[in-house]
Amino acid sequence: MRFYAALFLFLCLLTCGKPVHREDHAYDIPKAILETKGLLEKSPACAKGCVFISAWDFDGTILKGDSTEGLIENGKPEFAGLEETAINAGLSRIYKPGEFARFWKDYEEMDRIQGHTAAYTYLPKVFKGAKLKDLEKVAEIHFARVLQPYFFTSSVRMFLDLKTAGVTPYIISAAPHLFIRSSAATLQIPPNHIYGIEVAIDPAGFVTDRVIEPVTYAEGKAKRLEMIVSDLARGGKPVFVLGAFGNSYHTDADFLHWTLRQQFPAGKPLALMINGGSAPPEHAGAFTEVKQEFLMGHNPSK
Repeated sequence: MRFYAALFLFLCLLTCGKPVHREDHAYDIPKAILETKGLLEKSPACAKGCVFISAWDFDGTILKGDSTEGLIENGKPEFAGLEETAINAGLSRIYKPGEFARFWKDYEEMDRIQGHTAAYTYLPKVFKGAKLKDLEKVAEIHFARVLQPYFFTSSVRMFLDLKTAGVTPYIISAAPHLFIRSSAATLQIPPNHIYGIEVAIDPAGFVTDRVIEPVTYAEGKAKRLEMIVSDLARGGKPVFVLGAFGNSYHTDADFLHWTLRQQFPAGKPLALMINGGSAPPEHAGAFTEVKQEFLMGHNPSK
């Protein structure tokens, strides 16, 4: 309870008061998005109401590092990822506690030989036979106690400011669904607004190794976003993705481009690339690019 009280206070400071660190895009981007929202609300398309959402990658976009793989800086581990944490908790039948190094060797070899999709879908598969609720409990604690201090201050501010202004956030991540949905409490959103790489759960609540499409990696993220919009549109109101947020041209460009291809009757959507580095030629000038570094904890001296 003490943690959540402290988190509430920090988030109140983000949304209500002067922040500890200011990165101007954390104010400018929501302002631009909300200007478009205002234009749409005044347009005939929204005469009977509209649904406004934002779409977010997680690792590297909201969290510095990788929630599943962990974070290593200057050759030293900053935090363990959820894969290691769950293996050490005895939740894998393939890797015993203390065998994360063996897992990592297998994982890197699979990535090198079979490709990213095979490797990313292997991450949840190693927990076949575990109880979903046990994995979710480990993940929820890890997000609250270990990962939340590594959330980017500016991303959290944009995320919450847009949410408060009526732009509902959805997370689309290449992390395992059985892990990433447990970030919901730290971000104050429902778990069903979070999508990751999903494997089927049997009727008794145990994890299987059957992958559920779409695999939310690269073009699969765009497919999932399209599905979210289609589901929301069944409510009878137009749905607009006002902003999309990612950090990788390789893994996030597809759903950022999908967002920009929408045809708005007023204003235009925005796609933000955070800490993405130099844009490849095929993406040059496509997205708004920003750099950010300040975290909710563990900040550099400035």
